[in-house]
Amino acid sequence: MLFLPLTLPLALRQFLHDRPTLKGECEKLQRALANREQRFLALLRDSVYTEPQSPYKKLLDHAGCEFGDIAFALDKSGLEETLKTLARAGVYLMPGEYKGREDVRRGSLTFRIHPKDLSPPLHRQAALGIHHTSGSTGGPRRSISTFDWWRKEALGYATFFEAHDLLSTRMAPYEPMLGSHAGGVIFALLVARLGTPIDRWFARPVPANNWLERLFFRLTAQELAWTATCFGPGYARPELVPTTELDRIVYWIDDCRKENATPCIRTVASNAVRIAATAEEMGATLEGCKFVLSGEPISTAKQEAIKKLGGSFTLMWGYWPIGTSGVGCARPAHGDETHVFLHTLGVIEHPEPVVKIGDQGIHPVLFTTLYPYAAQIEINVSNGDQATLSERDCGCPLQEVGLTLHAHNISSFEKLTSEGMAFSFEEVYDLFESALPGRFGGGAGDYQLVEEEDEEGRSRLTLLVDPNIGPINEGDVLTFLGTALGSSSRNKRFMAGVWQDAGTLRIRREPTIASSRGKILPLRFSSKDKAEGLKEIVTN
Repeated sequence: MLFLPLTLPLALRQFLHDRPTLKGECEKLQRALANREQRFLALLRDSVYTEPQSPYKKLLDHAGCEFGDIAFALDKSGLEETLKTLARAGVYLMPGEYKGREDVRRGSLTFRIHPKDLSPPLHRQAALGIHHTSGSTGGPRRSISTFDWWRKEALGYATFFEAHDLLSTRMAPYEPMLGSHAGGVIFALLVARLGTPIDRWFARPVPANNWLERLFFRLTAQELAWTATCFGPGYARPELVPTTELDRIVYWIDDCRKENATPCIRTVASNAVRIAATAEEMGATLEGCKFVLSGEPISTAKQEAIKKLGGSFTLMWGYWPIGTSGVGCARPAHGDETHVFLHTLGVIEHPEPVVKIGDQGIHPVLFTTLYPYAAQIEINVSNGDQATLSERDCGCPLQEVGLTLHAHNISSFEKLTSEGMAFSFEEVYDLFESALPGRFGGGAGDYQLVEEEDEEGRSRLTLLVDPNIGPINEGDVLTFLGTALGSSSRNKRFMAGVWQDAGTLRIRREPTIASSRGKILPLRFSSKDKAEGLKEIVTN
């Protein structure tokens, strides 16, 4: 993310100037929950039906949905039921359609989306920051976010922090110094808005295109820290910490404990596992340390790695360019259970199984923005996630304030294909984070399958195995991998046999490849067109 540096000090001063109270934020949140239908109707009136190029207007017109029809449905059935009715009528967008990679086709209607078609008019924007996605599922995309949107997200964060007792912690993100990922930076700004200083900013090094871009990131990050310190409770300047020097974070955790303070680290799940592994190597403990995790599924293996050293965690669920879609339940019945941010979003499961993986029908989660200054206008947009949505009276503060919709079993459903085989993220994560480590040693993030071409241009599937695991029988590993990949169906068993006979599968002993934020995905593609099939889960 690039903040517009000339506007940053003034915008940030305004953002931090009126420090909210927990009671005040809760009251604003409840008012926002009470008028969701009215805000959605206003969004349609001002930003959809008046915009001829809006893809949503095209879909609504094709479905025969006039403005008055939707107003009547909202009054009669409420927001979620209205959104489900619209989805059944074809008013929704799948990831490839939303990103402009493929045509939108609904019966006789065919068109392709350009990113600018989804952006709210710029005159509605205030206090701008520019985001560039990493392009993990296509080319990088630019979007504009606002402090106004973050103020609305902050209403949910206030209760989230209170529910998990985070406001009294010593906060330290382990996140990049801006660049294309800014989830941790925005989280830290929201923490500062609520009056909690950022004790340390452990900045994960990220690649830059050139020295000038690297300098811009550093100067903007320093400006951010200086401005937030002047107008807020304090914001540490970034200090680069590569993954080979995570002992510095472990020492900071120990220092906090010695001073009877509770350390809290905001990072992606893979980084938390690395910190836990480093602490174990040092003979140290994570006792009392809290992690706020996002960016990838928190598998059972990751959970156990953190808990083994005495750490605890909660979650954030989100995606770019929108931001946060949910935060961790304080009394979860499931390891990844979150409360959906109903004050900023309408969230439903598509009532029809519009995606199939093998014999399994997938009901995508569809998101709808409820404010005109979101980075993108979204009406029933799938980001590639699936989840179980449910109402449950958990009794935690998030439930009591009105965030009653829960989500768990959150994962991506987008196909990961190689030689005609398709896998869901749930299948792949279990294999690479539990089955392989359980059989041959190592842990979460130590195994990764990379699709690449060999010297003769043949497609190969290379299993990266971290050298720290120690000696292994590579033949046994490949046999196990082929059997596991083909275990779920006859067709997959056939293809796995073809791979093994052709020597498609191979092993290379080297560390797995992480993204700039430290996320280790179980499958990685070397070519951009193949990478479009890979969905990287983004909860910044």
